[in-house]
Amino acid sequence: MSMKGRREVASAVTPRRGSLPCRIFCMAILAAARLFAGDYSVRQLELNHPDGFYRSGEEVIVSGQLFKSGVPAAGETLCAVVKWEGKEADRKEIPCNGEPFRIAYRSETPGWVYFAFMVKGPDGQIVEEPGAKLPQGKKTLVAEIGAIYDKEKIRTAVEMPNDFQQFWKDNRAKLDQVPFNARLEKLQAKKEGVELYAVTVDAGVDRPVTAYLAYPAGAGKGTLAAYVSYLSWSSADANRGFAENGARRGLLTLAASWHGLPVNQPGVFYGQEIPKVFNARRNIKDRDKWEFRGVYMRVLRALDFIKSRPEWNGKTLVVQGGSLGGAQTAVAAALDPQVTTAIISVPCFCEFSADLAGRKRSIPVSGFQMTPEVRNVLNYYDVVNFATLIRCEVFFCTGYSDELCPPSNVIAAYNNLPPETRRSFSSNPATGHYGTTVNVKGNQWLKTFFQNVKVNAYTEKY
Repeated sequence: MSMKGRREVASAVTPRRGSLPCRIFCMAILAAARLFAGDYSVRQLELNHPDGFYRSGEEVIVSGQLFKSGVPAAGETLCAVVKWEGKEADRKEIPCNGEPFRIAYRSETPGWVYFAFMVKGPDGQIVEEPGAKLPQGKKTLVAEIGAIYDKEKIRTAVEMPNDFQQFWKDNRAKLDQVPFNARLEKLQAKKEGVELYAVTVDAGVDRPVTAYLAYPAGAGKGTLAAYVSYLSWSSADANRGFAENGARRGLLTLAASWHGLPVNQPGVFYGQEIPKVFNARRNIKDRDKWEFRGVYMRVLRALDFIKSRPEWNGKTLVVQGGSLGGAQTAVAAALDPQVTTAIISVPCFCEFSADLAGRKRSIPVSGFQMTPEVRNVLNYYDVVNFATLIRCEVFFCTGYSDELCPPSNVIAAYNNLPPETRRSFSSNPATGHYGTTVNVKGNQWLKTFFQNVKVNAYTEKY
């Protein structure tokens, strides 16, 4: 038995019901369950603390009921896997008799616990459901949920280099010496009244900023707030729809790629070309040449470009993104003092060296050989260090079922924000990555923001 926690499994427990928070939580669980949509499902999946927050020593109790083809499953075996900070801590087989089940876990230390549920077939093998819409390629998963112990006590073990700020000031100075050389290609927008362009802007690195720029046709000088979105780590074009929607709502909008390849290309283009020009391991031992220096420099140059537009009002600059887009958003908020609001959703690149605190490391370095030399380079790119420089209003979110960008890493970054920084935090125990977690408080802020510029309310998943 692990020293970190105690686990137990019991059968036949009636899920708690009744309170408004519990009903809201259950609605969120049901929405998340639709992702799986296979023959098997776990219904009424609940935590005894609906918000997923626990104090050290408290017991996390997960309850639910296995269904098959829409009816309570009897004669089936449910396999429950419990992970503490990404490492398997317990595995139990639960005989199902058509009644609810319960699994419990207790920790004495701050951190993240994750529960995954699968079905074991008569042949002893875990059942796969390839037709189900499963996150992160988990073809055997029928349900997942997570919880956090002592959120406010989760602190990073990542070191900030003594010259961290100077390093990025020097890079900023280098970028200031690079002419924009902006190239704009006018495109046909889907809606009338929108000016849309494919944009290329030099950034002094291997590839330029590439993005979609959109704004209301006929916008006068100094009349528009600016709204910038950074693309997640995907083999995809920048988000053209985001740019057009922002313009329709009365905003000067830029939707940037992370990879710097031309926008407005067929989808297959990005899958073929990105591997040719990008390798996350390339120059990992050189802080001045690692691949993500180019990504971060493009983040800054995208802001330079949007602020150079005559339509910008010079006052409001909102940035947002999820996953790698969330990391880029944090960099933007940290290094550009003119950013006014940052909406950072399920960010990666939080705690490259989380293993030093007993936690799962952030992508993409989970498979890297973490020598002291590599750790030192990564410290210059870690979101937990950029978080210390964020002074604008910021909205973070994470899901406690996110095994790609672990929630305790995200919380460590959130907890590293300066005390005076206005911040909000949204979370959901039953959601994870790939569009399942919503930045609830950030979207509420956006709704008000859009209304204030006399546009339709809009929310978005990441």
